[in-house]
Amino acid sequence: MVQATGTFVVTGGTGGLGLECARVLAATPGARVVVTGRDKGRTAAAAAALDAHPMALDLGSLASVHRFAAELGTDLAAGALPPLRGLACNAGLQVTTDSRTEDGFETTFGVNHLGHLALVSDLVDRFEAPARIAFVSSGTHDPAKPTGMPSPLADATADELAFPPAEPGARTGRRRYTTSKLANVRTSYVLAQRLRERGITVNAFDPGLMPGTGLARDAGAVTRLLWRTVAKGLVVLPMVNTTRTSGANLARLLTATELAGVTGAYFVGRHPAGSSLASYDAVANQALYRRSLHLIGDAVRSDPSV
Repeated sequence: MVQATGTFVVTGGTGGLGLECARVLAATPGARVVVTGRDKGRTAAAAAALDAHPMALDLGSLASVHRFAAELGTDLAAGALPPLRGLACNAGLQVTTDSRTEDGFETTFGVNHLGHLALVSDLVDRFEAPARIAFVSSGTHDPAKPTGMPSPLADATADELAFPPAEPGARTGRRRYTTSKLANVRTSYVLAQRLRERGITVNAFDPGLMPGTGLARDAGAVTRLLWRTVAKGLVVLPMVNTTRTSGANLARLLTATELAGVTGAYFVGRHPAGSSLASYDAVANQALYRRSLHLIGDAVRSDPSV
């Protein structure tokens, strides 16, 4: 059964996992879906196909995040949208070049972690309990799992991750990705504790490997071709899923009646599981969270614990 009356925001909802999650939510009685994306045309087209509400959002720009939150808040206050009940922090990328966001942060960390933290911080007072937040992470955050990806930099500070030395390359890009996914899990655990009393649950989600998505768009031409074609045949293997399956699982985290009140968990598909050893380091998690808030300029004003 589902519990879905209200507005549900899906970041990166124009394709892949986000689009499939938005599709399931849009078909749920009582749910009004807000689809976000950087490209206004693609966002409008995706929303129109789902009868959803399109809104521009670039997680690589704090100005865009603040503008989005303000516009959404206006729509919610005016009754143009029902109460905000769910947020899927889904949008993500993996950059192999030395790329920086509009605000000067390394792009993978800036978008996957800092952008979503800024979004949650801006929206936290807009939620109406009971509400749910889901951070899309990845099994690659756990070096104990044989994913073929480099281990994340578990001991690096937020400053070191936001402002690393220029070091372009595929392996560096992959490590920055796994590190950002560890940051997603750590952030979800901290926010789960801080928002529990406000009736907002926060969980992390591993969708599994999903060949054919846009995650490899910044890789080399051969890798991109293999990702779009040959890799799709791997869906018969455990932990390799279609975007449709994973999208439905992500939507379930935001709507399933049986998950009401479940918070501070790490889900692999439909089931709670253990995350990496590093992700349970409460001191490191708090340090990353607090310094990240300073980096996005909202250390006091937007701390959900205040």
